[in-house]
Amino acid sequence: MKKLFLMLFALWCIGFLAAKVDLNTASLSELKQLPITEAQARDIYEYRTFVKVLDSVYDLREIPSIDQRTLDRLKPLVMVSLYMETDDAVIRRQEIRELLERMDSNEGASEGMADVWQDFLMTPQNVNRMHFDDFVSLPNVSAIDAVAVMKRVARGDTIADTRDLRNTPGISYYGYSNLRNYVYFKEPPVKNRLMFDAQMQYFTHPYEEGQYDMLHEAFVPKDFGNDWVTIPHDKRTSYWGYFNVDQVQPDILVKLRMRYGNNYKAGFMNYSPKANTGLLFQGGDSGSSDREYLSQSKYYAGYENSRLPGLKNTMLKVYLGHYRATYGEGLVMENTDYYSARKTGFGFSKRIMGITPDLSRTQEYALRGAAVELKNPLFGASFFVSQDDKDALAYVNEDGSYVMRDDYGHDIYSDENGQYYLDNGIRKYSYEDGSPVAGDKRKLFSYVNPTLPYDNDTLMEAEQWFNEILNPTPPAQGQQYIPFAMPYINLATRKDAMRENLWGTHLQLNPVIGTRIGFTTYTALYDNAHLVVPDYNDLLPVLIRDSYYYTKLQKTLNSEISNMYSTQTDDYSRDFRRVIGFDGGTVLGHTAIQGEYAELTVDGEDHKLGDDPAAWLVSAHSQFENLYFITLFRNYDVGFENPYSNSFSEHERFDDTILEKNIYALTNPSISDLYQNGNQSAPERGVYFETRYKFNNYFTIGRSYLDLWERLSDGRRSVRFQSELEFRPLYQLAMRLRYKNQVNRYDDFAERGVSKTNEYTVAIRTFLSNRDFLELEYRYNTVLSPPYTSLTNPAEPGNNTMAAAMTLMTGDYIAVNYTHNINANLKLQGSFNYWYGHGISHWDWEDMEIDFMGEKGAKAWIALSSRISNNMYMNIKFRNKTYQDKELRIRQNNDPDHPELADQLTYFDRVEHSENTIRLSLDYRF
Repeated sequence: MKKLFLMLFALWCIGFLAAKVDLNTASLSELKQLPITEAQARDIYEYRTFVKVLDSVYDLREIPSIDQRTLDRLKPLVMVSLYMETDDAVIRRQEIRELLERMDSNEGASEGMADVWQDFLMTPQNVNRMHFDDFVSLPNVSAIDAVAVMKRVARGDTIADTRDLRNTPGISYYGYSNLRNYVYFKEPPVKNRLMFDAQMQYFTHPYEEGQYDMLHEAFVPKDFGNDWVTIPHDKRTSYWGYFNVDQVQPDILVKLRMRYGNNYKAGFMNYSPKANTGLLFQGGDSGSSDREYLSQSKYYAGYENSRLPGLKNTMLKVYLGHYRATYGEGLVMENTDYYSARKTGFGFSKRIMGITPDLSRTQEYALRGAAVELKNPLFGASFFVSQDDKDALAYVNEDGSYVMRDDYGHDIYSDENGQYYLDNGIRKYSYEDGSPVAGDKRKLFSYVNPTLPYDNDTLMEAEQWFNEILNPTPPAQGQQYIPFAMPYINLATRKDAMRENLWGTHLQLNPVIGTRIGFTTYTALYDNAHLVVPDYNDLLPVLIRDSYYYTKLQKTLNSEISNMYSTQTDDYSRDFRRVIGFDGGTVLGHTAIQGEYAELTVDGEDHKLGDDPAAWLVSAHSQFENLYFITLFRNYDVGFENPYSNSFSEHERFDDTILEKNIYALTNPSISDLYQNGNQSAPERGVYFETRYKFNNYFTIGRSYLDLWERLSDGRRSVRFQSELEFRPLYQLAMRLRYKNQVNRYDDFAERGVSKTNEYTVAIRTFLSNRDFLELEYRYNTVLSPPYTSLTNPAEPGNNTMAAAMTLMTGDYIAVNYTHNINANLKLQGSFNYWYGHGISHWDWEDMEIDFMGEKGAKAWIALSSRISNNMYMNIKFRNKTYQDKELRIRQNNDPDHPELADQLTYFDRVEHSENTIRLSLDYRF
């Protein structure tokens, strides 16, 4: 009897609730059936739709047309259910937040990709209509996964939902779990909806170590030891002191993006780097400020359509403004300012194929113009054009003006009689045919991505100041100053110095699913400049200030510099750069094979392969459920210098050259920007292996790789190995061991360039409740270096012979990392590190960026991430880094008889540094 009573009571409750109208889910017609006016029903409906959902029935009083009497009448008839957010756009924004944290999507490592992946998340594609390049452009989706899905769809077996996707034969769990976030199956979850993203970032961060040293390098006269030779005492003998870079100079980025459904896209971005004007800090002449503001801005408008009428499964893309173009393995075209070592093209080091909009911080190698892409399952074609003024390293006169060049290879000068060139010291005002000398093109050295953001006038003022320091005036007769071999700054950065008109195309055939053959080419025209790089024998007098270093640096690794591309040599004179390449790939079972071959036109013929500097890369990726294996071969000629290439390598171009190692000897320290901010791969030949294998739920071999390569510029052979083992006895607990070994010049241990590095890491991670995270990490490093006898053990009787032995350096690093999810909308992250390098450089993954640290110090940072509202996100981070710099000790050891000279050259105490940085990011999406 009691059970029957309870059942009847439950049925009555259900019937009672069912009879009530749910204000959070009722349709407008259902609301109109309540004892209220039609206008009141519409007010309730619009309040719920456009203001907020109701938390209780008393929220009705917030509607002006609902008075207390109406509320009393409605209370017995209505109910308010618990509201669960089901808006697809809002839910996907939350997915974006979580995925981007996992992606390490900072500008640089995955530079420019975060925006594209956000677009893919917000406007997903129909998995049954996607093309091969669409699949492989997604993070952690392999070519094997793509072929598995495409073959199923080709058989007419439509994928209906995520469970159906997981059951696709041949797809891995890893591929499925990443793909499902970017696709839909029948109707798009966000259809014909206008969406905006607004982002503002304010961040202060120090210069990287190499840039820091470059800006501190002092300009000093040759006879600085003489009593009468003095230099200013206001610390203005270096770029750092002249521009007072010690002041806090924030980077500010403002980004706006708009999307309407899956078809229309537009965006605008302004990036104001350190010490520069921008959206928030404009001053001076309004016209120049506007021009400066526009030069720092990027924008685009685009149209995409995957359902062209009459063309089955054909996609069209059209973009105006700034865009990215990426094809193959990045040998011919992948435009970015940033270099990333060991970029395999798999996992998160992906290349997003084809034409995509670009609001990244890439400036020097940005493409601005128009691009069209048309593709279907059988073929694809892209055409793109760009016109932009590029920053360049320019040959300059003593007054800072451009050195001009004619089409015959003469440097052109001017006097009261007109333009002339020198022929064995004789001024020639006309050519052999009697025509007057005409040199209207600038003589440039190369593209350059400058560290200092100042305009040309400001840079020229600084150069004139330094030229005066380099050439002091003797105070009395009889005193003579002997100048340097290059007594003034002859190479300097110039903004917008080179007008580049670029066009390119990519054609691709897809004969069967998973197999593709492509052709890519671009031509860059320079109608106002000649690129002139001296050959190996003439290079040092152009780059080195003091002839004293000519002999010492003659054997330094300089072939990478002398083999840079020139539009004018003794053999030819032209006004363009052209790169041609072929790429292809196929999938055989569980293995995907792909590769690319590229040639830079120098003195060969375009239609003939093998007669010009070339680069090629071939890789194979095998994938199974718990195992993957990558094999990669590459060979890049020393003369293959393509600024739009961004391929796999261990080191960037100009590593170990005078541009990195001998900044003190350069005629202008800022020439080192060619290396400090380079984006190209070094000329290498090698083979690379990578794998990951999960034995069971307890043991996993993490990402492990072995790279054996030869540096083609000097034949140095090196090896790098890294492996890690994770033991997870419980889901909440993981212990990880990692070992890394690198040997430079492993083929000749008697050579001076030998070095051996070992790194041992142990980490314990615990995953707490509410997805909290705690990690303890310890790292121990050793570096075995060769003897530097010319510095440490001069060949004189009585010296300590032990100084000639190899040097062993050791270093320690300890870190604590913590993540605490306070609630669903608020997260706290932090870390504390302490290290003692003893001359070894340590590194640290910090939040979403990598940090290279000094010789000894401590660092702590804390970051707070908050979802302020449904559409607004905030991230604020503060970091303190206190460390010791080894540079002061090196300078003192180089000149032990005059330790005070080092202080005069640096002008500030560089032993201890304390840096406080802050990063604030606000994102508003609606």
